[in-house]
Amino acid sequence: MARRLGWRAVEGALLLVLLTHCGTEKEPSHELDSAQVLNIACGREDANPVEQKGCEGSACVVQGHVFGKEVAYLWLDEGELELADLLLKDTWSVPRFEPVRLPQPLTWTEDPYGEKFWRYVFYGLRPTAHLLWAFRETGDGRYRDKLMDIFRSFAANKKNSVFSEDKHGTAYRAMVLVNSYWKLKHADALSWQDTTLLEWLIIEDARFLEDPKHFEAGFNHGFAEAAALLLIAENFPHFKDAPRWRELALERYDDLLTDIIGSDGFIIENSAYYQFYVFTQVYQLSQWAQTYGLEMSPLVREVLERMARFASYVVQPDGRIPMLGASQRLLVRKHQPVLLARMGAAFPELGHMLTAGMCGTAPTERLAFFASSGVAVLRSSFDTALDYQAQTHLVFDTGPYRTDHSHLDALNVVLYSAGRTLLTDSGMFTEEPGEEEAYFRSTRAHNTVTVDGLDQRDGHASPSLTAQGGQWLYQSGFHALYEGVRHWRAVMLLEKDVVLVVDRLLSEDSHRFEQRWQFQPDLTVATQGVSAFVTDPKGKRVLQVTQALPDGLSVSTVRGATRPYDGWYSEDYEVRKASTVLIYPREGTQAHYATLFTSGLNALSPAYVSAVPLQEGVDVHACAAGRGYRIRVQRPAEADEAVTVTAAPESCARENAGSPGSP
Repeated sequence: MARRLGWRAVEGALLLVLLTHCGTEKEPSHELDSAQVLNIACGREDANPVEQKGCEGSACVVQGHVFGKEVAYLWLDEGELELADLLLKDTWSVPRFEPVRLPQPLTWTEDPYGEKFWRYVFYGLRPTAHLLWAFRETGDGRYRDKLMDIFRSFAANKKNSVFSEDKHGTAYRAMVLVNSYWKLKHADALSWQDTTLLEWLIIEDARFLEDPKHFEAGFNHGFAEAAALLLIAENFPHFKDAPRWRELALERYDDLLTDIIGSDGFIIENSAYYQFYVFTQVYQLSQWAQTYGLEMSPLVREVLERMARFASYVVQPDGRIPMLGASQRLLVRKHQPVLLARMGAAFPELGHMLTAGMCGTAPTERLAFFASSGVAVLRSSFDTALDYQAQTHLVFDTGPYRTDHSHLDALNVVLYSAGRTLLTDSGMFTEEPGEEEAYFRSTRAHNTVTVDGLDQRDGHASPSLTAQGGQWLYQSGFHALYEGVRHWRAVMLLEKDVVLVVDRLLSEDSHRFEQRWQFQPDLTVATQGVSAFVTDPKGKRVLQVTQALPDGLSVSTVRGATRPYDGWYSEDYEVRKASTVLIYPREGTQAHYATLFTSGLNALSPAYVSAVPLQEGVDVHACAAGRGYRIRVQRPAEADEAVTVTAAPESCARENAGSPGSP
């Protein structure tokens, strides 16, 4: 088994703690065991100790440099012995791709997969971290020699490389070089010649990064680019340009905090995956600065608090992120567990989420609306006396399209209930332009309504009414992202495992409207009439979909189509799986839908929903598990939109007549 250093030495330990109640099962010996991880998350141990591993006595300060200052992102200090051994054989391992042997000597034009993510990691020299780690762990000089051979080869050929000047990749290469330089210095393993070589490479990268043309201020890449320039300035104060680099890096970082991270704490890329990517970076840099006496703006703490709040709500009860925007799967409770435990100790609501309620402070809002992103999160309960992982969690997007990582998904819904994701976003398959990339960004790959088979325009949706009373929660929003069409949608969490979605589309011209629902690949969808029944791989029904207004409504499904692409899901980069999409088309100048989703035990009981479109709203009757509701919405999408919800036992009297049986 691969050996890991530092933060990932206990990967999975926190999740194990949660599942075995405070670590009653014994784990193998690591730097930190699972009980210590939980103690950190619960604030019972120092959340941010100064790491001294790798130096002793005078070796902890070399030429005035304090050991540890050379690395801000702790995952760049990790490694695996197996992957270091592969590099000794000229075989490179890059995440998301199979290891590949590259013939020697390297030309630094290598591109074996024709894929920019591979190039970004390779030309960022990130795989060399395995060699540095292996040298520090074993003392075997072969790893150090191979590391320096690679650096020399790159230095000799970088001017001829068409890929070496990727802006984001250069930022990480600079961080790799700084870390390698000082780790080898503290180990007394860097010759004068190699010192000169590495300093030259680091200065070259700093000069590249300071150029305004090479700073990507508009999205998450800017954080690494500013951090790399700051890291160089702080670790090499004797460089004549270091003061200017420090000032520029701090100025850029402050701008990023306000430009990239919305006032509600969600990054403008509208991606749950990149939310944690940036959140962990900002936290680590702030801790690094605090440890080594660098004063950063007070804005950093404010931004971290907002990001922590958003993270506390958006993560599903099982600890996974919803696949919003350009996202890949991420089980947050297993991701960098020691680092996240430390962050949970600093932010109590985040700690509550990370430990499934064992520590921290439970969030207080079952309906949390995040204004700048337009994201609403509706949740049945945070009460740990109930089944924490079985609670219903609904994410609804009523916000703006903001960057290329945003998808064309206005009024999209992601539903988790009864212990799993039931309605999913399609995820991000690739960043390479083409039909597949376009599909995963498209409107038809999301849980919303398409018009004439087209994508929404880039643009803003708008939130409308946020309301709640008793158990029920309500959020609505609207957009006009199709020419001449106005789409209003309301989502309601009536109770645990019972969700209602109401759509109203109005136009002066006739159109084909398709309400679309996306499911994960392992779920099977069967239809009866216009109702649908969803079962898991064991044949257990996990969801039923009941439609009102059946007149003129039909239903169809698509799975794994390629002409055009439709019915696909991707949670791993460039890995796509066929998945079922449930489609409800209507034609005309208007389209009205009232869709009831019942899950868990409620999925096994008859359900019923009816709707009457009104001149100024809609009147809905719903019945689930023997409980009836009447929902009346007035003046949808207007400033004075209003909703009332009342108990309506008479709604259930209709279920025998109006509800379908099992397929």
